[in-house]
Amino acid sequence: MSKIRHQVNRWQILYGSFNGVSATAVSELQKSLQSFMPYVIETVPAALLNKDRHLCIVGCLSDNPLLRELAEKGLLPEPKKAQGFSLATCASPWNPERKLIAVAGFDAAGLLYGIQHLNAHLLPRYVSPLRGEDCRTALEKLPDLRIEESPLIENRGIWSWGYVVYDYRKFIDKMARLRMNMITLWHDEPPINSPEFIAYAHSRGISVIYGFAWGWGLDELDLSSADDRRRIKEDVIARYRRDYAHLDLDGIYFQTLTEHNKETINGQSTASLACRLVNETSAELLKINPSLYIQFGLHASSIRENYKDLLPLHPQVTIAWEDAGGIPYTYSLEESPDGPSYAASKVAGVKSVSETAAYSKRLAAFRGHDTEFAFVPKGWCSIDWTNEFENHGPYIMGEQGRSSQIRNFEKRRAHWQRVNQSWFRLYPEAAGFYRELRAAHKGAITATGLVEDGLFELAIQPSVALFAETLWNPGLSNEEILCRAMSPYYYQD
Repeated sequence: MSKIRHQVNRWQILYGSFNGVSATAVSELQKSLQSFMPYVIETVPAALLNKDRHLCIVGCLSDNPLLRELAEKGLLPEPKKAQGFSLATCASPWNPERKLIAVAGFDAAGLLYGIQHLNAHLLPRYVSPLRGEDCRTALEKLPDLRIEESPLIENRGIWSWGYVVYDYRKFIDKMARLRMNMITLWHDEPPINSPEFIAYAHSRGISVIYGFAWGWGLDELDLSSADDRRRIKEDVIARYRRDYAHLDLDGIYFQTLTEHNKETINGQSTASLACRLVNETSAELLKINPSLYIQFGLHASSIRENYKDLLPLHPQVTIAWEDAGGIPYTYSLEESPDGPSYAASKVAGVKSVSETAAYSKRLAAFRGHDTEFAFVPKGWCSIDWTNEFENHGPYIMGEQGRSSQIRNFEKRRAHWQRVNQSWFRLYPEAAGFYRELRAAHKGAITATGLVEDGLFELAIQPSVALFAETLWNPGLSNEEILCRAMSPYYYQD
């Protein structure tokens, strides 16, 4: 029998489940703890508890009886909300000379977020700055902590064209690290490796929404024409049956003929005409898939104060608003002559953050305070439509080499530096917007930020980390949001 080289009090990871998102969570924990240890950390089911070890017990109360026991003893708060987690560090109740770290998720996603919280905000503070034996000693001497958190914004993610995702695994991994849970990808034609991509995203707790055009970009079509609406509907139904119905998607997203500033078309409001098209088309889609989740990407520039004309919209369709004022909807963060709270807006009379928040609250409320309110924040990185836009056929998404990614990133480095500088100055404005919106709206909130063609898979940018931390809990102080966003965990490969 080989000699045990490292005669130390070892750690043991005890999990409840090692499937799907839970497996990702346990793996992320193991990566972090293993980086501190000279020996291989034993990672086993909860039934194999070794009382002589320092213990890291993770899972859900429903799948890990050790966590249930800790909660019943009052050592661990019980997570109370979907995506939520509780975390405790203390002396092990099975051996007071050993340390215990416990992370319990309300669900598998909550477990992942709890472990990401440990990795991002506790280990860097108490352990990572040290080295070698000092590092291991610090882990064993973690202060007693009891933490319970859940996200205030239910759906947090990224919107992008699919063909500018260069490495889908790294892209999804970085989203999961930031505790994001939704990605919306727009395609001319869906990638042929969609099943693999969707399965990978689901294993990281990320819902996948695929977007495609319902007449968008075809300026020769007229929403006021019944014949044109019929043509759009027939095309959408055919494309859904052919390209999307067989995929394990969590929903679809579309845009139609609303990306302009004309509030009326042939004497009728753009809002009412778009509503008619969407209802006619959605009714047919829902016959095919009655549980289909549908997001309607709608540009406020052509709606403005006519949003009540959208009241007849099918209740199963969620409006995902764009261009609804200044920060956080605006592409550009260049300071306006009116002051730092103002930015370029496509809606007349809605420029400042306070005006934008007031308008968003009206948009959120008119369909009922319990309905989902979705929107696409901007201000990071987007396609250069003059040089980079490409219509494409079926393709393989996210399998490009690292060297080409690095070359492309160098082209965007200066842009990201400007964007990060702007968000360091203006993120309190955005945080204030999210606080006000969350306080006013009881229903679910979905925010998928436009972060496209910025090589996110190569490096998380501080401004995107600020966005993610703000969505997780806009109720935190601006100082705490900034501190969390600058965690070294977000910037390591």
